[in-house]
Amino acid sequence: MRLPTTAAASLLAGILILACAPAPTPTPPLPAAQAASVPILLGASARDREAADRGARIANGVCAGCHAVGTSGDSPHAAAPPFRDVVRRRSLEDLETAMAEGLLTPHPEMPAFAFRAGEIDDLIAYLETLRQDGRR
Repeated sequence: MRLPTTAAASLLAGILILACAPAPTPTPPLPAAQAASVPILLGASARDREAADRGARIANGVCAGCHAVGTSGDSPHAAAPPFRDVVRRRSLEDLETAMAEGLLTPHPEMPAFAFRAGEIDDLIAYLETLRQDGRR
């Protein structure tokens, strides 16, 4: 009987590892109440709308404890500006850079956040919906 070569054994081990890896978890849809508050991205493709929906979920999950992240309402934390105001004061490029570098602010209540590149893209897509909603 012939023993497998090192390359064949490595290939077999890799296949077994991949077979045991969990399947990626799909991002769940927004609850109806939150989905209704996501503005429509004008002229957007389905892919852009999906990114904006994912961005809305991130904003609701990470940021909404302090910031108003929708098209209306006050921020739960009085010092935290509503996102709809932030997108009027700062360019999306500046916000994207700030997210990529890690959100740091001079006030101690704001925790430092580190977002992955895909999360930043999704958040920017969502912020674009807020910007467009403010132009109507």
